[in-house]
Amino acid sequence: MYSDEHIIAQLGVADKPEKEQQELINEAQVRIGESISKQLTDEQLAEYQSIIDGNEQVIYSWLEENVTDYKSEPVYQSFEEGVDADPEQNSPAKLFASLAWVQKNVPHIQDVVAEALESFKQELAVR
Repeated sequence: MYSDEHIIAQLGVADKPEKEQQELINEAQVRIGESISKQLTDEQLAEYQSIIDGNEQVIYSWLEENVTDYKSEPVYQSFEEGVDADPEQNSPAKLFASLAWVQKNVPHIQDVVAEALESFKQELAVR
């Protein structure tokens, strides 16, 4: 959806020290999350929070209902490969469900992210 590198580039803060960049990335992610949450109903927020919290019943139920062949999806498969390299990583189903959920429920996610980052960038310019 958006990487740390994307956020740094969009904010124009590549010349800042790494610690400051990380603080700005964290703040940007919070703002992006707030922008996304404004697009959702309370029911949608609760469902998404359950997925993020790792509620396996919600995750697998949502996947079976919305992406029945999720295990054949290249993104899911890349998440599975990542778990082999880092067993402490989140489950592939959780990662894939959270991504697929956002794509389904916030179809204009790229615009929401871009607007949140642009607003934050303008605020940074006057700090």
